[in-house]
Order: sequence, then structure tokens, then C-alpha cells
Amino acid sequence: MCHVKNLITEYQKTGCESYFNEIYEMFAGKVFNFARKQTRQRRLVWQDVESEANQVFYKAVATYDERIGEFEPFLFLMLRRHIANVGSKSLTYQTYVERYMQSARTSTDNEPEIIAIKKEQRQLLDDLTANATVPSRQALVAFAKSYSFRKAAKQLGTSDKTVKNRIEKIAAARRHISLDDYFTA
Repeated sequence: MCHVKNLITEYQKTGCESYFNEIYEMFAGKVFNFARKQTRQRRLVWQDVESEANQVFYKAVATYDERIGEFEPFLFLMLRRHIANVGSKSLTYQTYVERYMQSARTSTDNEPEIIAIKKEQRQLLDDLTANATVPSRQALVAFAKSYSFRKAAKQLGTSDKTVKNRIEKIAAARRHISLDDYFTA
């Protein structure tokens, strides 16, 4: 193993590819057998794991320090961790795609229902704002643009408490409207 340590330190000092190639020839078979085994165990795509194995091998040779200990355990520990990371990335992406496809199916199934609910909500908001005072409507519009009482207050030139009170007035007016008109069975 001293030979391996010497090759690695020489490569790190000089950057000569012949040293790297010699190290690569020593460990390539073991690395790719390990990568194949991990691919089967974790049910990963071989090309992703192979690419990660090459990158990890290069990083391991570039960052190895003799004080750590032997090179081979260091290399395989890095490989194991990075391959596990590849697995989690693919699972995360796969679950994202599945969720997106599921939500796309759900949204197309419920589309008429969703449109009806949005119409009812829009009608309710229109009635509430129609009965509101002009300053309250202005506060609501400013708040809707920024979703912040402070930003709405700056835009209107008042305090954020005033904006909040005006919006609460509109919400309180909801009590005087019969909500039965807006809900469908």
C-alpha cells in the first residue's frame, strides 16, 4: 500500500496523468464491481452510478491525505456515500414526477368543480368589495398586490394597522351577506 500512497502524493504534487492512470488501473476493477453491486442493491440506473463512481474516484485521489489511513477504505466510503446520494436524488425526482402526474390527473378530473368553486368565490368577493368603502377597497387591492400590510400601507401612505382594520371591515361585512347564495349542493 505504500506504493499507492506514493503514487497519490506524486499525482497530487505534479498532476501527472501517468500516476493517475496507474492508480486507476489498480482500483478500477474493484470500484466498478462495487458500483455494479450497489446499482443492483439500490435499483439505480447504471449510467448514473458509473458517472458518479468516476467523479468520486477523481475526487478521492485529489483529496486523499496519508494521515487518514489507507486509501482503499477511504475510496469505498466515499463511493458508498455518493452512490446513496444518487439513489436519493433519483427517488426524490421519481416521487416528484409521480406527484405531479397524480395532481395533473386529479386536476383534470375535478376541473368543472374547481371552476364552479372559483366562480362562487369570485362572486362573493365582488359582493363584499361592492359594499365596501373606497378606502377599504384601496387597502384590499394594495394588500392583494403585495401580501404585506406594511407594503400596502406604504403604497397608500397610511399605517399598517389602518390597512389591517380596513381589510377586517370588509371581512366583517361578510356576516351581513347570506352565504347560502354562494354555496352549491
